[in-house]
Amino acid sequence: MLSQNPLEIPEVAALVASYLKSKDLAGCVRVSKSWHDMFLAYRWRAIMRSDEDEFEHTGPSQEAVSNHRRLVRVLYVDGPFKEDKMCTHPNLRKLEIMFDGKIFDWDLAAKTPLLEHLLLSEIEMVPRCLQRLSFLRSLVLHDVTIQDVPGFWEACKHLESLSMYNIRFPSGFVPVPADTLFARLHTLSIGYIRRWRYSQQLAMILHCPKLESFEWNPPQFRVQIWIQQPIHGGRWSPLDNLSIPGRPSDAEWALALDIIGSYLGKFTFLDLHSGTFGSETIKALAPHFSSLVRVHLINATSSAVRDVLCSCPMLENLSASDIFAQDIAEGGVWVCRQLRKLTLCFCFKETEQDLQPVVFERLSALVGLRILDMGGPCNEDNNVLEFRLDCGLAQLASLKELRALGFCHEMYGIEQVQRLGANDIGWMMDNWKNLKGICGCLNRDPEVHARLKDQIEHRGILYGGSRLDFDKI
Repeated sequence: MLSQNPLEIPEVAALVASYLKSKDLAGCVRVSKSWHDMFLAYRWRAIMRSDEDEFEHTGPSQEAVSNHRRLVRVLYVDGPFKEDKMCTHPNLRKLEIMFDGKIFDWDLAAKTPLLEHLLLSEIEMVPRCLQRLSFLRSLVLHDVTIQDVPGFWEACKHLESLSMYNIRFPSGFVPVPADTLFARLHTLSIGYIRRWRYSQQLAMILHCPKLESFEWNPPQFRVQIWIQQPIHGGRWSPLDNLSIPGRPSDAEWALALDIIGSYLGKFTFLDLHSGTFGSETIKALAPHFSSLVRVHLINATSSAVRDVLCSCPMLENLSASDIFAQDIAEGGVWVCRQLRKLTLCFCFKETEQDLQPVVFERLSALVGLRILDMGGPCNEDNNVLEFRLDCGLAQLASLKELRALGFCHEMYGIEQVQRLGANDIGWMMDNWKNLKGICGCLNRDPEVHARLKDQIEHRGILYGGSRLDFDKI
């Protein structure tokens, strides 16, 4: 059997090199000729250049960079750097340049003919540096001044991804011309662009027929919006994905939904991560109730969650924090009869305990429900929906499609303590023939909990403890 040095296997060498820093790789190439040949390409794959004095003593020399320029795939230029010191890198794919306010007008097509990804930061940019980069696919601009706006749009026509953050355009500039088409652009990110009205920013997406992802971060309200949906025939079809991960107020959320909705049509997927989601947001969301299929809310008020349940007939997936029994009782019937997955904690104040049957009645109407996850962040002063026959559990006999039941809330990972008995568990398994898994605390008494767990597993149903991957059941 022939022995082979593992480091001579290209895949192994690549794996080892991926864990080594530049200094370590520089040491590796000095070990032996075989190691030199093996690790040299990884040593020079990514380098940093700068004209600053302190960097001259730690970075690669001009001569070394020149000798190995064909190996460089990624180049970072930090701080002042003269164009005449920039070697020609025939195989460079990614270039990031931070120039601290200097004018940038390099002939990148001559220096980096195969460049695919370019990041420019803290510069005044002249579009000539982009227009001849025939392989450029991704452009990221941070804190950049653009004077020649028509030239810039022309240079962006062949991009697949464009990100612009804190961009300065000249006063009185003309936005994207009506006949301009970004035929390849599928990812667009816009944030803090001066002298560019919101309506003009949003209108840009209509110039991108293949756009799939749009991230918007307008400065007047602390909201970041991420959208994913192709455009057909120059217009957005019902919005497939809207995500707002900032921390806006109720009014700011409402403003965001109004602006987005006026340009992009109805939403089908709404993901609101944090902030305050209340009556104003619900009012702005009302025009989209008929099209919503998936809704993910964090920090929504109980009444807002109720309004979604009572107003969205196409809803298939709802994930929210909690809802109070009184709000359920005061609301109308739940119209979301197509709901397949519900992640929601049902909370009861001391004065609301007699409303348990009302909550079970509302749940019983969700005949297509497959996943019900009810753990969550209920306040210690509040009680939770008790899944017992003497509280109204038998009303859920209609949930014939139920496959997974959880008292652990996948969004929060907080267990909900139940007081189930053998009869309750037996009823569930007898009536829900499709039941495949249960998770959470079944009874606060450890011995009773253990017996119920055995009862479940004896019937071939998975018990997932405090966690269960519902989507794989």
